[in-house]
Amino acid sequence: MPEEYLASLKYITEKEAEEEAAKKAAKKAEREAVQAQIASAVEAARAEERAKLEGQAGEAAASGNAGGTAAGGGNVASNIDWNAVAPVDMTLFYPGQASFEWVQNGKTHGGARPLTKGGDACTTCHAKELETIGKKIAAGGETEPTPIPGKPGTIDATVQAAHDGENLYVRLQWPETAHSPAPFVEGGKMDPDNQVKVAMMITGTGIELGEQVGCWSSCHADNTYMPFDPGAEAIAANADVAAQLEAKETITKYLTESRTKVEVKGRRGKAQGGWDKLKSAEEIDQLLNDGTFLDLLRVYADGTASNGYLLDRRVENGGEIAAEASLSGGMWTVVFSRPLISGAAGDVPLEPGKTYTVGFAIHDDYAAARFHHVTLNTSLALDDETAQIDVVKQ
Repeated sequence: MPEEYLASLKYITEKEAEEEAAKKAAKKAEREAVQAQIASAVEAARAEERAKLEGQAGEAAASGNAGGTAAGGGNVASNIDWNAVAPVDMTLFYPGQASFEWVQNGKTHGGARPLTKGGDACTTCHAKELETIGKKIAAGGETEPTPIPGKPGTIDATVQAAHDGENLYVRLQWPETAHSPAPFVEGGKMDPDNQVKVAMMITGTGIELGEQVGCWSSCHADNTYMPFDPGAEAIAANADVAAQLEAKETITKYLTESRTKVEVKGRRGKAQGGWDKLKSAEEIDQLLNDGTFLDLLRVYADGTASNGYLLDRRVENGGEIAAEASLSGGMWTVVFSRPLISGAAGDVPLEPGKTYTVGFAIHDDYAAARFHHVTLNTSLALDDETAQIDVVKQ
């Protein structure tokens, strides 16, 4: 190769590395400033609470009440020093109606062949394009026919993960966004009871393209608010399937493995997806026993949480989970934990020496259904610096 070309390539590579380093440094400084603001707000709240308790104790003493008043609060990760856990910068982008069928279809997605035939993961092509992709989709178009004016294309979050040999602990933080009312919902809030919701999905075994696409494997073209959403009337007309899915008005996310057929190409006007091509209950049970599911952990704005999985539908399994959520200093902080190995059906066991594909989703600004922000496939492992998310032991 000509020396001039090699020199130019070296210059461009170094320039891009410098720009990336400067971007990371700016984000780190911004994050540290926000953390300091949060710490100040938390300390002020604690001081106010201490003063309140002291006043109550003084009143009790003055009235001769020896009982006094006690107050305290637990912490989901009270044994974890988050300052010792390096944060991982994650960009969650707005996906619109880009379904699992959409990404496999060469007519709609230029990377379909590298994904389905070449073994490429989503991050192979798109890791550095998320801001551009999210902004374009959120603005409206083919993959977003009902845009929400002002909705950001991306959310910049940090993820930290740790374990104590028995439990997994995860903390997500991201800045609060300005409210952008959804024009197609009365009041502008799709889920008025939850300003935010957070989900983490862990990919099980035997899922088509599971390690390459992560939670995208459950997002189908006939889910809620998707282009081939069948609607309540069609669901009711298919009573047996509706009963097995416990579905009335809409179809939740599901895995292709739970259906006898899923239409991907949509040739000759066929509806994409396979909501009504459900396998038998016995076959579904076998898939669950085989570990073919997406482990699903969800945390809501009030700190409540649910543990479950995605297979033929979204199911809550009653598995152990603890969580908390707070908004302070303009920053959301969500912390949750679950046993590394719970034994609950639908919980992926997290073991040393194994790498898992995970995905995160944030429903910000009272969003619901597909109107969320998501990560691409992300690797997670216990005490392994080569994973994107290294779950460090404390």
